[in-house]
Amino acid sequence: MRRAHCILLIFLFPLMLVELRCFAQDAPVYEQYVFDNALLNPAFVGIVDLIQVKAAHRQQWIGFGAENTPHTTFLMFRSRLKDRNGGIGGFIYNDRNAVNSQTGLQLNGSFQFLLRTNRKTRTILSFGFGATVFMHTYDETNFERDIYDPIVNYSSKNYFGYDANFGVLLTHGGFLSGISVNNLLQWTSPAYNQALERSPRLNMNLHVGKTFWLTNHMQLCPLLVYKTNIKNLNQIDIGVRYKLMSGKKVRTVYTKDENEVIIGLLYKQTFDVGNISPLSISPMVGFAIKGFTISYLCDISLTGIQMCNYGSHQISIGYRFYRDKFTVLGKHNVASMVYDF
Repeated sequence: MRRAHCILLIFLFPLMLVELRCFAQDAPVYEQYVFDNALLNPAFVGIVDLIQVKAAHRQQWIGFGAENTPHTTFLMFRSRLKDRNGGIGGFIYNDRNAVNSQTGLQLNGSFQFLLRTNRKTRTILSFGFGATVFMHTYDETNFERDIYDPIVNYSSKNYFGYDANFGVLLTHGGFLSGISVNNLLQWTSPAYNQALERSPRLNMNLHVGKTFWLTNHMQLCPLLVYKTNIKNLNQIDIGVRYKLMSGKKVRTVYTKDENEVIIGLLYKQTFDVGNISPLSISPMVGFAIKGFTISYLCDISLTGIQMCNYGSHQISIGYRFYRDKFTVLGKHNVASMVYDF
């Protein structure tokens, strides 16, 4: 473990020197990670021994009208490398929020180091990197024209941007801990007045979780995520999932049974400067039937806006391809991970 701590410090030290007041466009992934942990940390890519494709959609604040509320759609892919020392993946996304919309592509890669292994437990350190290109659209064509505003020209403008992120993940058996950093590159949209708009800052996510085997077919999986932009905005997510497995055995290190039922609950609270209050509570349910997966989450707001809408809803549909039919202890395989559908 001492070796793992040294490697972790070597890679994290440069991040401490990065100027915190970065100019960057926030990627709209912070609420979708419950369906794909690679959205939270690129080091999760390749951590499990399978190939996966998935589509996910989030619709916020149902009741205000689909054209007036934020919504995000993802098409995701991930795969472990053949030599089992890392993985590749990425996603295409479209995010729309009133006059602002963003369509982008992110490519992820990870490298993994086997620090320690025995018959039942492996200690693995994973480093992940992500690069994003996107188009930001600022559309004023539907603005009211009977009120004069000198800064509105009733046009639609497109701007191309870029971003990068980095993450580290340490796993030991059923335990995991990680850190990821977003908005590493200095880019800001020309659509905004830089003298008036506050520049987005570097975002950091800290996460820790554990898998508890209740029986040979049941797991309990708590996960804690702390999000911060260092200065003003802070949030904590506390989640727990119960997994029931059944059916024919699939002999891989990732999934022991081909059918799964997952029930979970996620609680969010803000720790912003001058504002500590609950944000939402989100029940979720997921099913896996052989390789096919489907999951659903309902985000119930605990703030005053809940009186004006019917919550936010997420749904995900995907398929998992199991590449290895048998587990070989001599290979660089990773212990079972559960924060994924």
